[in-house]
Amino acid sequence: MATTKHLLLFLLIITMITITSSITLPFLTTEQNQIATKIIDAMISSGSFEDWSGAFLNNNDELNGPVLTSTLFLPKTSVEGINATSPLVASYHIVPQWLDFSVISLMMPFSRIPTLLSGHSIVVTNNSASGFSLDGVLISEPDLFVSPSIVIHRMAFPFNFSRYGGGDI
Repeated sequence: MATTKHLLLFLLIITMITITSSITLPFLTTEQNQIATKIIDAMISSGSFEDWSGAFLNNNDELNGPVLTSTLFLPKTSVEGINATSPLVASYHIVPQWLDFSVISLMMPFSRIPTLLSGHSIVVTNNSASGFSLDGVLISEPDLFVSPSIVIHRMAFPFNFSRYGGGDI
């Protein structure tokens, strides 16, 4: 009896590790691609990281039509060399999945989270409660905004997709 319980617990743990160790990019429909393009265009037109959340929410509003279920990693401050008006940078800060902090915090180190920037993933670099970070950047305010289809997390500074974003670490 105890062996059966241990085996079931072991299988449950292995399943959770498998599910949370890597997230695959869902297929985006034509409509979802159009919404993503509209969001990215608005974000880069806003001119600064500080204005990204407004542009993201205004163009991905559940009250005004279809939305792209997504998570935005919103940089708190700028970093020299990472431009808020770059479509590549904006695309890399959006994940086309709903990932609140309770979901992200279960991911193992080196798990990859595919972004809207094709072929690029954000990497879980530290999953400790005191310093949870993605791509080496601290999540300074998890779950800053959460709705049924959108999550925004505040990051200490922008991600650098050229450092972690490719296929291998």
